[in-house]
Amino acid sequence: MIPVYICDDEQAISQRLKKIILDQIMILNSDMGPVQTADCPAGLLELQQQNMVPAIYFLDIDFPGQISGLELAQKLRRYDPRGFIVFITAHGDLAFETFRLRLEAMDYIVKGDYDAMSVRVRDCLTSIQDRLRDEPSGQGRYCTLKLFDTIRHIPIEDILYFEALGYKHTLRLHLVNELLEFNSSLEHFGEQLGDGFWRCHRGFLVNREHIRTVHLKEQIVELDTGEECPLSRKAKAEYRAGL
Repeated sequence: MIPVYICDDEQAISQRLKKIILDQIMILNSDMGPVQTADCPAGLLELQQQNMVPAIYFLDIDFPGQISGLELAQKLRRYDPRGFIVFITAHGDLAFETFRLRLEAMDYIVKGDYDAMSVRVRDCLTSIQDRLRDEPSGQGRYCTLKLFDTIRHIPIEDILYFEALGYKHTLRLHLVNELLEFNSSLEHFGEQLGDGFWRCHRGFLVNREHIRTVHLKEQIVELDTGEECPLSRKAKAEYRAGL
């Protein structure tokens, strides 16, 4: 899932914006969330550094006595250069300033008219969903896949391995805390995810980050979760060759 953050020191606006975002996520049937709020820049930075990137940020501009929303965005960019930033502001024109600071903001939503805010939030989330869907899997540390009518963005580090099942074009994705089944092929994800994943067997594509040991004699790949995947003769030869 793609985390969503709101940073605004006005509680009423923050909660209203959170409801708008949650409603639009539900309408879009998008794999975004959880939606977390912070009432100051320091609070958001603390939240953000504990969680997954890239993320989506809805930022107020004015925080009296603290750093501004523009300065906050600059700090966020150090940790999340590919995140999606939307400014929620009473100021009508910030485009030049954000361009000067190279913040690459997606939008500038003016506070006050909640119907208009809802439309702009929907447009932003739709654009983000489209970008993530069209982006090659593996970039940004997410693997994007379609499950029925839902688009899922799976953090790469949560993926243990893909398993091809006995029936045609069906895969089982083994995650750290979840199992998913869907129609696709190992060839597709092997190409999209690149060298970080290893085709250790005709029916298995394993995340190298989770490999604990390769048992050549037993022809088994042991993962850090204790799970095991079979090792084919071809993959065994590749491993011995240092591939």
